[in-house]
Amino acid sequence: MNRARWIGPTRLVLTGAAAAGLVTVATMTPVSGVGGAGGAAPSAVTLAPVSSAALSCPGSELTGIDGVEDIAVTAKVGVGTAPGSALAPLEPGSGGRVTVGSGPQAGAPVTSRGTTSTTTLRGTGAVDVVGSGAMAPGLAAVQEWAVATEEIRGLATVPCSGPGSDLWLLAGGGAAGRQERLVLTNPGANEVTVDIQAFGLKGPIVSPTGTTVVPAHGRVALLVDAVTGDEQSPAIRVRANGGSVRAVMSDIWLDGSTPAGAETVVPTAAPSTRQVIPAALVASTGSIRIAVPGDQQAVVSARVIGKDGATPLPGGGVAQVGARSTGELAVRGLKEGSYAVELTSDVPVVASLFASWRRGEAAGDFVWAPSTDAAEGLLGAAFPAADDVRRRLLTVVSTGGPATAEVTWRTDGTWTTRSLTLSQDTSETLDLGAAESVWVRRSAGSGQVRAGVGTRAGQDQQFVSVSPLAPSAVTSEVSRAHPAP
Repeated sequence: MNRARWIGPTRLVLTGAAAAGLVTVATMTPVSGVGGAGGAAPSAVTLAPVSSAALSCPGSELTGIDGVEDIAVTAKVGVGTAPGSALAPLEPGSGGRVTVGSGPQAGAPVTSRGTTSTTTLRGTGAVDVVGSGAMAPGLAAVQEWAVATEEIRGLATVPCSGPGSDLWLLAGGGAAGRQERLVLTNPGANEVTVDIQAFGLKGPIVSPTGTTVVPAHGRVALLVDAVTGDEQSPAIRVRANGGSVRAVMSDIWLDGSTPAGAETVVPTAAPSTRQVIPAALVASTGSIRIAVPGDQQAVVSARVIGKDGATPLPGGGVAQVGARSTGELAVRGLKEGSYAVELTSDVPVVASLFASWRRGEAAGDFVWAPSTDAAEGLLGAAFPAADDVRRRLLTVVSTGGPATAEVTWRTDGTWTTRSLTLSQDTSETLDLGAAESVWVRRSAGSGQVRAGVGTRAGQDQQFVSVSPLAPSAVTSEVSRAHPAP
């Protein structure tokens, strides 16, 4: 790893009150409840459209560390709201707006449902995306950049989402010229601190301790290298105490004098005995990184899920990973394309897939594809406009049962909707072309649905990135107690 000077401590403890966070809130009045005898009637619970929604984007991931040279990239944020057809039978009404802001800077508000706007980022701050009124339901945003220089080459597509209090990020490696940066953002109104732990092939990585505060509505960027050193298979755990933060990790690789790729990874799904990676964009070789949080060794098996069902990962797809350690499961023998991958384990694990898109010693790119939680409702993404053509490949997977998924996307101002009928443990990939936005929701069935987008760009299509679709709040439970007559 690049042993650039460490700025800031390696262990951070979050103090202070709970962060306000990126929480979606419903404020509409529910329908009346049913009266009862004596005192107040039982409270009535109903669903109402959310009237406020907020998302956080990390801001330019390669800037903002004191004493470390910034790497110039032109990051953009795309913001949009789902069309009415994706929200049906909900009718959000008219009015409201979506604002995009980074410190004192703000983009033009969005007031038209279904359209996508693009904001070019300046400075080093985080970006807040806030929807209000009738523009709050079905809000989505994506941050993206692409760069090709003598020192860095790659495409990074990052969903904007809400914060968490216990997050796992799996990316990076120990090769010379490889550098990882951890970006923490605090969307709340109170300053917060975090505790960062690192794990590797031989167990927890001992590092100095210290305290760093993430300011209210602020951001802290740290070099991971000083924590993990030359660890070949690092995993980072971010725990917030008394609040919540957003965390992403960038991974850039300069192999000698040749740029080998760049990617920004978001947290995996929470530790579980079953992990599903919905969009693994694979070219030739890769690996699945697995981390075991607990005190027992894990036996992990992996299988690839495609249109015709599930098959074992070529080569067997079984690995033993030590307690509180990481391990690597090789990915070989797959044809170039986008797959879903499922891992099962006898103890809870977290997982992310790495795939190289580099040919020989030439410049190239790579992806990190994390596991995700099953969708509870609508999933969405709104992509920023780009100067080059970017091809979006959507993969939708259903596990544990069959499901029907409704997919709606917009390209060149035209909406397309397609219904996917997925048998248990199958996936399907749709080529969305240069889609501006995409929305997925389960409309029938008992299967757990997940979705992600692999993006390819450039004339040779060798700029690649993977972005899970993020949950997009539509309704919220509200309740009200009514006095008895």
